[in-house]
Amino acid sequence: MSRNKFVNKRIWDVKKYNTYWDLVSWNSQKKSLINIFVVIFCILCIWYFSKFIIQAGQSIAHTIWKTTINVVSKRIWKDMIEDQYWNVNIMLLWYWWEVHHWWFLADSIMVASWNKKIWAVTMVSVPRDFYVVNKETRVFGRINEVFSRWLWRNREFDTWAKAMIGQLESIMDITIPYYAVIDFAWFKNVIDTLGGIEIDVPKAIRDTTYPDENLWYKTFEIWTWLQTINWETALMYARSRHTTSDFDRSIRQQQIVKAIITKFIEQWLKPNKIKQLYQDYTKMVKTNVSVDEMIGLVQYIDNLKNIFSYWLTTDCSNIAHRYSYPGCFLYAPDAAQFWWAAVMLPVWSDKTNPSNYSYINNFTFYVMHNQEYLIENPQITIRNGIDKQYARQQKVKTDWHANQVAVKLKKYAFNVPSTKNAPSPYLQTELYILWTWEYDNTIHMIKSFLAIDKIIDINEKTLEDTFIWPEEVIQEQLSWTELLLILWNSYIDRVKWKRFDYYK
Repeated sequence: MSRNKFVNKRIWDVKKYNTYWDLVSWNSQKKSLINIFVVIFCILCIWYFSKFIIQAGQSIAHTIWKTTINVVSKRIWKDMIEDQYWNVNIMLLWYWWEVHHWWFLADSIMVASWNKKIWAVTMVSVPRDFYVVNKETRVFGRINEVFSRWLWRNREFDTWAKAMIGQLESIMDITIPYYAVIDFAWFKNVIDTLGGIEIDVPKAIRDTTYPDENLWYKTFEIWTWLQTINWETALMYARSRHTTSDFDRSIRQQQIVKAIITKFIEQWLKPNKIKQLYQDYTKMVKTNVSVDEMIGLVQYIDNLKNIFSYWLTTDCSNIAHRYSYPGCFLYAPDAAQFWWAAVMLPVWSDKTNPSNYSYINNFTFYVMHNQEYLIENPQITIRNGIDKQYARQQKVKTDWHANQVAVKLKKYAFNVPSTKNAPSPYLQTELYILWTWEYDNTIHMIKSFLAIDKIIDINEKTLEDTFIWPEEVIQEQLSWTELLLILWNSYIDRVKWKRFDYYK
């Protein structure tokens, strides 16, 4: 009988195996390490490349889905009605539904004009305190009453929406074939469906008198930064007015509209979103846009590149260009003449003639039917090169001419950040093109406001030219000015026999 080889060995003489690796030989350890490394490497590769595979799959599915929708859209679509400038115009009116204690209040009124050829949309808001005389609806008061005064009696949206359209067509001198009347409760559903919207808040708000659902007040606060907000914050951001003006509120409402459009463009191709968005739309939007017209819009959604927003306002000044803004064509008359109601009238209108809309007509013509200059948006500097001695001889003031022109251009949405004096008188009114971008549309629009004797593109000069540019031209080019307008004595000759008009 053989003896166990461990019998005569002490316990501490026995070889110890503290780990798994002590049990196997070096060759076995080496193979195991390699196998484990290969497994870990494969896992890491799968983890790293899987996200690209998933993204590629999503991209392919997105492309297929988008192509399918566009093909369907192009096959069954119907052209929307365009005006003579190839724009599609629609009235957007926001109101409170009857379950709210502000029944059918037309809280926000705007007109959107879309030009599909240049992928641009211009929105112009009209303040609800705009005074109108509307014999059709027997309204002699604020414009929001044109829609809401009679609607609560018969709930006939189409009739009163078209009555409001007729009023806006008169104010803006455009044809508006479409309307979308939107319940404010739509905010809750559509913003929740979109997962919130992103808003860059330009001005902090602390409103301690925001009305709540119990006919009392609560405090609404929002601070300045880029943030994602939910439907409740969006609603209060759109409606708060006691610590800001109606004009500020118009800006915020247009911000929200643009944010919803942006988020919608990002998510509209997700099948799970389309159904919910459509349900939200059918419940809370009254419109005369047909289904096949809406289907036709689908093919243009991804190409909506430029959205411009303006509002008719009194919140500006003719004193200095830095206090003037686009759409400054209203003023606040004496409330005593209007039964102590705070209303707004177009400039050069009064109670006996409240419908002088010519200046507003001009403004909407520029920003809705000539959007190309808004897209170019060059930075313009204006210098006064008028000879002071000549101005005195003509018995006109020697300064402020550049500022006057700047105020006027800013009212029509031109980008004029500064005005200056030229170091010496000029020989003619000149417009210098300082950069190589295309500014043809902007120049054409400027020439409709004042006569320009000469247009000079400094980029057309070659190195062989011995011409030396005036020092102020070089200075403006270095300061990122794109167009430099210099006024000469001819400017005085053209305006001295008539009053300078800031509005036309």
